[in-house]
Amino acid sequence: MKITKIECYPVLLKIKRPMIFGGQVISGSDSVVVKIHTDEGIVGIAESGTASIQYSGESQDSVMGVINTAFGPEVLLGENPCNIEGLVSKMHNMTKHNNYALTIIDYALHDIAGKKFGIPVYQLLGGKSNPKTPLGYVVTRPKVEEWVEKAVAAIKAGFVGIKLKHAPTLEKDIENLEALRAALGYDVRIYLDVNGGWDYFQALHALRKLEKFNLLMCEQPLPWWDIDGMVRLRGRVGIPLCADESAVELSHLMQIIEKNAADMLYIKVAKAGGLTMAKKWVTIAQAANLPVMCGCMTGSGFEAAAQAHFIASTDWMSRFEQENTGPLTIHDVLDTVSQPITDDLAKNLPRYEQGYLYPPEGTGLGVELNEDLLKEWLSPGKHPTSIELHT
Repeated sequence: MKITKIECYPVLLKIKRPMIFGGQVISGSDSVVVKIHTDEGIVGIAESGTASIQYSGESQDSVMGVINTAFGPEVLLGENPCNIEGLVSKMHNMTKHNNYALTIIDYALHDIAGKKFGIPVYQLLGGKSNPKTPLGYVVTRPKVEEWVEKAVAAIKAGFVGIKLKHAPTLEKDIENLEALRAALGYDVRIYLDVNGGWDYFQALHALRKLEKFNLLMCEQPLPWWDIDGMVRLRGRVGIPLCADESAVELSHLMQIIEKNAADMLYIKVAKAGGLTMAKKWVTIAQAANLPVMCGCMTGSGFEAAAQAHFIASTDWMSRFEQENTGPLTIHDVLDTVSQPITDDLAKNLPRYEQGYLYPPEGTGLGVELNEDLLKEWLSPGKHPTSIELHT
């Protein structure tokens, strides 16, 4: 079997209720869908989740550009798509800072291999260690009363923790946490995500003020590049620190671990470079005895499915609740059983029920593409691309 054609589709996933990220109101997710065709008629399909300049330095255009000009013609076309490790290694070594592009290809290659051998992707990755995964919920509403109501509903629905994005001021963070604790009490797990928004002194001052709220952890309090600052901060505050934006490449993990810069680590499979790289990423974290939480890039059921297979197949991920909840955020629901989603790029999403995530059981990623919505949701002013093998 060999790869004969690669198609890229730039899509805009509309978020039904806008969310707050980094102080900005987000109403849509710029994503990329890839189809990898083979000479045996098997097509691997995958989706990247949000391609965010803010978070990763990659955009919709850069993801498609790297695939069309480098990964496709120089590595993939004409090759056996089941040689995943070798292909991923070549792509990883040929470019820098293109992990989202690498991820979407990695997902599609695993989809092909699973379909070829008639098994779910989690079997390719080692089997189903975690049949169901407890979830935390991220509240992102603009108004306090809205996200407090949503947080209460999430806990009642079975979610085990609530993540709050930090506010523009410390006073507002305190107000928000007071409201959340008043509604939920002090037994519910709460975490605060700063997305690298503080400098060292702001973080030191803020975290000391926030200790009274019994936070489970604070995620990425300092900019991604300030690992030494994380070391200093960790020694002077009582709230455990989690590294996200600082922990991208495998070498970053080694620095964080060697310097004792974090108490836990946060992965998004897209950030790590796909399923192949994510398994290595978590192995390093496990060697350091650091728990790992998996977030998402607010993607469709395709991104959620790929990450569900990763979480299900990785025993170390059972040590903590996870946040692979992109479709729930996009469609503003808390499960897919009592509130079925019918307008997603994936016709059959992973099952979310009573605060748990279940991996798909079909072959490959186990989800089917809604071709009509793919055409309807093309990003305004942008067009699909296609490159082919010429013999």
